Amino acid sequence: MKYTLTLFIAALTLGLAACKKETVPADHSAQQNQQSTFTVTAEIMYREKMLVPNGSTLAVTFRDVSIADKAAEVLSEEIIGLGNGVQLPLKAVLEVPKKRLKPRHIYALHARLEGPNGQLMWISTTRHTINTEGMTHDMGSVMLERVQSGTVDAKVDSKYPIPFTARGNEPGWLVEVQQNQIEIQTNYGQNTITAPRPIPQPYKGGYKYNAEADGHIAIIDIRRKLCYDDMSGRPYPARVTLTLNGKTYEGCGGDPLALLTEAEWVVEDIAQSGIIDNSRVTLNFDPEGRVHGISSCNSYSAAFEMTGETLTIKNPVGTLKACAPALMNQEQKFLDTLSKVTRYDIDGYGALILTTSDGKTITARQQ
Repeated sequence: MKYTLTLFIAALTLGLAACKKETVPADHSAQQNQQSTFTVTAEIMYREKMLVPNGSTLAVTFRDVSIADKAAEVLSEEIIGLGNGVQLPLKAVLEVPKKRLKPRHIYALHARLEGPNGQLMWISTTRHTINTEGMTHDMGSVMLERVQSGTVDAKVDSKYPIPFTARGNEPGWLVEVQQNQIEIQTNYGQNTITAPRPIPQPYKGGYKYNAEADGHIAIIDIRRKLCYDDMSGRPYPARVTLTLNGKTYEGCGGDPLALLTEAEWVVEDIAQSGIIDNSRVTLNFDPEGRVHGISSCNSYSAAFEMTGETLTIKNPVGTLKACAPALMNQEQKFLDTLSKVTRYDIDGYGALILTTSDGKTITARQQ
């Protein structure tokens, strides 16, 4: 009887321990998830005692500034619409997965304030270094400096690019945003509405135009998120929703070329054979129709042309420096494959995939 009771108590103890163990992973997982994100906070402000115009935008970015002669990589961004009661000073909160922060890299917070038409008005002019040793960093006050009394002209890379075109299919529709007006076409161009271009209304991740003309009400919602045309499959930099008189249309917008030209692409695979460790192969597209970079050993340059879903790269030429045979072989493979590219795509993970007519690919990612 004593032996049976002992076994019963042991089994009960093990059962209670098992039940207790089942409740641990959820809390442990939540704690791990909380600890996996680095957070930086800052109060953004300026000295001038004045209000910014309605429709202005504050953009605060978390950047990797480790390499002096390379464009800083943006790891996180917060966009805040100003005006209508929302003014500086404002607290910005940026989060980055801890695993993306590399040892010995230098990170900084940058802020800029643009007016309703994209003109630069205030900007942070000194480096505000972020201490990433822990899990949080409160930077206190970040002071912006006035730029030429806010008279700098709108830039091409404004948060609200002009001209801006969006379109969708079934039924076909088109929106063209110009400096002073917005034209909306529906029913494959049979119906056209023209309205004055209103002040854009920004929100985190996008912005809206609320336009009215001749009794028509249109809301154009532009989200800065990769979009694929549902007929051609061509990628665009923005997802656009047009709501016209209560009816909703979905489509894509922006200049597809902007997807290629906004950053350097670092090649991670050539014809499904990878690349040599510690070697570097890059692609830099510019708006003038040239692509250049490093091809393993030498620098190269070529002309490119985009037409619809096609991308062709013509006669890449390079410098004539000699390197180790393995690098020279990789370089030749890259240039041969590059010269045969006929189309491009950007996958759901942000990778650029260049494909040749015989199905070989070059895969690259932004750095």
